[in-house]
Amino acid sequence: MKWMMLVGLAAAISCTRPSEERALADLTVGTAAFGGTRVEVVDGLATIRALADERLELWAQAPVLDLALTVDPAAVGDWTIVVRNTLGDAHLVVDGLTYTREPGDRPTVATFRIGLGIGTHQLRIAPPDADRIEPFKVAAMADIQTALPDVHQVFARISAVPEARFVIAMGDITDRGEIWEYDLFEQQLATLAVPFYTTIGNHELWGPDERFLSRFGRMNFQFQFKGAAFSFVDSGDAGIDPIVEEWLEDWLARGRDSAHVFLTHMPPVDPVGTRYGSFRSTRDGRRLLSRLVEGDVDLTLYGHIHTYIDFENAGIPAYVSGGGGADPMLFDGINRHFLVVDIDPTTGTIGDVVVHHVD
Repeated sequence: MKWMMLVGLAAAISCTRPSEERALADLTVGTAAFGGTRVEVVDGLATIRALADERLELWAQAPVLDLALTVDPAAVGDWTIVVRNTLGDAHLVVDGLTYTREPGDRPTVATFRIGLGIGTHQLRIAPPDADRIEPFKVAAMADIQTALPDVHQVFARISAVPEARFVIAMGDITDRGEIWEYDLFEQQLATLAVPFYTTIGNHELWGPDERFLSRFGRMNFQFQFKGAAFSFVDSGDAGIDPIVEEWLEDWLARGRDSAHVFLTHMPPVDPVGTRYGSFRSTRDGRRLLSRLVEGDVDLTLYGHIHTYIDFENAGIPAYVSGGGGADPMLFDGINRHFLVVDIDPTTGTIGDVVVHHVD
């Protein structure tokens, strides 16, 4: 009996922070070395998919990437740099010199060919207006799950939205986190004309989280674009790890004077109260909302509940948009959909948030 109690206690302790390993794994994203050549992406905002033979391939998790590339004598020469999941008008700046992309790629794939000498080079991949403070639009969605074979229909509708710069997503891009699902998701992204930036949901946790991390990068991250801040947080286990809470404090400080959008998969507190769609600890959920209020966050976006809900949490405008194709909530009459969000960094505010129905 005592042995069983000890086993139970050990299991309980090991489960109190189920997302800790994922938070620590986030710290490994964005750095790689090959021989004496090394790459380091600022804030880990890109996955390094390849680094060898004068070739660097990245998967971007943000519209602006800054990185340092250190070239050793053996790697001096003509380099090919491929950036996937990037904006269609992005260009490359290396040590102050601007390079345009090679013709022929899809809008979200940029290939650059440059000559690099020995030493450390500062690279920036960004569109020309990245630092221009002005209004812009983004799309938002979540919960694709079993609808992966048909999500290109949603992507086609998003691609047709005038002036939408990219998609921000709240997780559950797969149903079971299988390798074939990630393969299919990436194939479907080829039909989307703009980048897709996402955290994970609980359904990605059916498989090893390395499957997401190695392809798409961090599960917790923040980027800024045109004077607005976007903070993505992993709540796949119905909570946020203390490590991530510390990061969030810094992100809230960075975004305090900006239009700031906070995204996570599960609502901290269920807006309906009957659908088990919230953090496992109501106290933790309310504590998070208090921090978001103190940080002057302007908009919160959630998934997990397969419907559309427009509400407020702790006075902050909030939306659940779980219409990526997963089985919809019965009787709601809300099927596949996505949001289009107007952001105005000139005033530090969020404008219209409009639901676009696909079905």
